[in-house]
Amino acid sequence: MTQIIFSSSFKRAFKKRIAGRKDLEEKFWHGVEIFSTDPFAPSLRTH
Repeated sequence: MTQIIFSSSFKRAFKKRIAGRKDLEEKFWHGVEIFSTDPFAPSLRTH
């Protein structure tokens, strides 16, 4: 499992843009969960 660390600038941007918007917040955390188990999952469209 991959450990994900968020920078302070990311946390500020997250609070400003995503926090409080339940639909985006759920989508974000779902993506983080997938990324932590498999960083190259096809649904993430990473390369």
